[in-house]
Amino acid sequence: METLTKINVLYSTSIEKVLGLSDFRKLFEDIEFKEIDCEKIDPNMIKNSLIFIEYDEFKNLPLPTKNSNCSIIIYDPYEDSLSHKLPDYVFEILNKNTSQKKLAFIFNKAYSTLKTKIELGNLARKFDIQSKELHTINSIGIALSTERNVDKLLETILLKCREITESDSGSLYLVSEKEGGIFDANDYFHDKELIFKLAQNSSVNVNFKETILNLNKKSISGFVALTGKALNLSDVYHTPKDAEYSHNHSFDETSGYRCKSMLIVPMKNQKDEIIGVIQLINKKRDYNIKLISSDLVDKQVIDYDENDEELVYSLASQAAILIDNTKLYYDIKNLFEGFIKASVTAIEARDPTTSGHSERVATLTVGLAKKVDSISTGNLSLIKFSRNDLQQIKYASLLHDFGKIGVKEDVLIKAKKLYPYELELLEQRFKYIRKSMQYNLTKAKLDYIMEYSKEESFLFFKDIDLLYSDKLKQLDDALSTIISSNEPTVLIQEASEKLKLFSNIIYEDLDNTKLHYITPYELESLSIMKGSLKESERKEIESHVNHTYDFLSKIPWTNEFKLVPEIAYSHHEKLDGTGYPRGVKSENIPIPSKMMAITDIYDALTASDRPYKKALPLEKALDILSYEVKAKKLDSELFDIFVQAKVYEIEKNEK
Repeated sequence: METLTKINVLYSTSIEKVLGLSDFRKLFEDIEFKEIDCEKIDPNMIKNSLIFIEYDEFKNLPLPTKNSNCSIIIYDPYEDSLSHKLPDYVFEILNKNTSQKKLAFIFNKAYSTLKTKIELGNLARKFDIQSKELHTINSIGIALSTERNVDKLLETILLKCREITESDSGSLYLVSEKEGGIFDANDYFHDKELIFKLAQNSSVNVNFKETILNLNKKSISGFVALTGKALNLSDVYHTPKDAEYSHNHSFDETSGYRCKSMLIVPMKNQKDEIIGVIQLINKKRDYNIKLISSDLVDKQVIDYDENDEELVYSLASQAAILIDNTKLYYDIKNLFEGFIKASVTAIEARDPTTSGHSERVATLTVGLAKKVDSISTGNLSLIKFSRNDLQQIKYASLLHDFGKIGVKEDVLIKAKKLYPYELELLEQRFKYIRKSMQYNLTKAKLDYIMEYSKEESFLFFKDIDLLYSDKLKQLDDALSTIISSNEPTVLIQEASEKLKLFSNIIYEDLDNTKLHYITPYELESLSIMKGSLKESERKEIESHVNHTYDFLSKIPWTNEFKLVPEIAYSHHEKLDGTGYPRGVKSENIPIPSKMMAITDIYDALTASDRPYKKALPLEKALDILSYEVKAKKLDSELFDIFVQAKVYEIEKNEK
């Protein structure tokens, strides 16, 4: 299935002048921008589109459907007209104060977010189609066998063919792709070779070694593979004179065996492609007789009849389907594993600071589950995990943070209390205030010296220099306090009081408008007592669990993996009900989720790739986890196993 990731960037005629898009587009020359008439826009045009539009035009825009993959950036000259809750497809609201730099930042973020959403949607659809195909084919495969080992399947297929036709010997060949072969859509066999895969013989020991054969019509198996026609030979030593093929006598000569009657049938899959050949040798009157001499061969070996051909044809067709089904099973499994890795990569691309977190949590959680499974005494001895259970835990752990795809990127990667562009704006403001002070000082001196004597001016200069020196020191102190308070550490009382004081200091801008050193919004952000997130931002981050559950619930999990959504959904819950998103207590939290709660916190504490904090040493991390256990947040028995079995070393050992 073709993956479509092209994004249409559309803009209205009026918005180009307002935002200066003519110059803006030059920054993104590899992206195509298209002007649209909002009154004539077709609903299909907005699919896979990023749209710049004014508020008045937005009201008349066709509503995007659920699968439109549309993201809209609105310019609102009235500023307050969009204060109400907006639909999810509105990515950002611009106003007259939006700079070109911020516009570029917003565009980049919106474009990458939309592109990721489209690509993941395509991957999900592709996986859904492949999964449905697997279920359909499995319904046929179940009637044949539940065996997933290809080699065992081939052994069984050949044995059953021999038994049903009473054949003394038999071989099985597979058509396989050559290493480095070049595919040709018009010639199925162009990049193929024939593998002598298996040999069985009831009368003599076979020292078999898998061999690659040239795929041509000179050999009997090659002829059947290339033509798709079965051969029924009474005596392989007397083939038709005009035959393109001949029998290779080397095995008979080295083993003393005598091949006589032979039935060779192609294995065709559902696409009518030849995937192999079944070769049956020496049909016997009595299946239990061993052909240890030429006389026995002459007496016991008979020709294969039409019924034999029909039976083997039927079994060969089923075998081909079974082989394809088994290969498809592993292809689908690999596809899903790839989908999971792509999903994790997509998340880490949005939040590089957590790179490797999901894989480390998966390794630790599965490792802890294995240790719990091995316990033979106590309460935990009742908990057992099958191979599928461990795979389910792995999938849930790898995807536990996938919902972050639904969290705003600037909130997701927010390392400090102010966003970088907010801090830059504040620093520019303080530079302006400093320049204004210097200007006012110089102007005051010039005004005074024009009116008073030199001696009087010097006295005045001394006083006013002292005054402005104090103001500049205060300004520097304010900026220093802001910089230190912006760090995601615990805010000390002295800094908090200073911030409030500085927020009340007034300065004048170029229009003589009286403004505060620190705006109310900045004061709120800088006054965060611990960490970098305001309460609203913390809620936004916590919403990733709901997004994860919604996404995982849409995947048609098979029975052995049906708890993946619930396990991932509950990994931030606490035993005492103080966790999120549901606030459930211990009895309603799955055991794998309790394990993941421990490993998730451990990795967050010890990770060395977080820019907003240093990695904690092992002892400190375990102390923090121990405190959470004592506070009835984490499971004490699972934590004891985590520590005693040194599960935390598993991830290091696997590097």
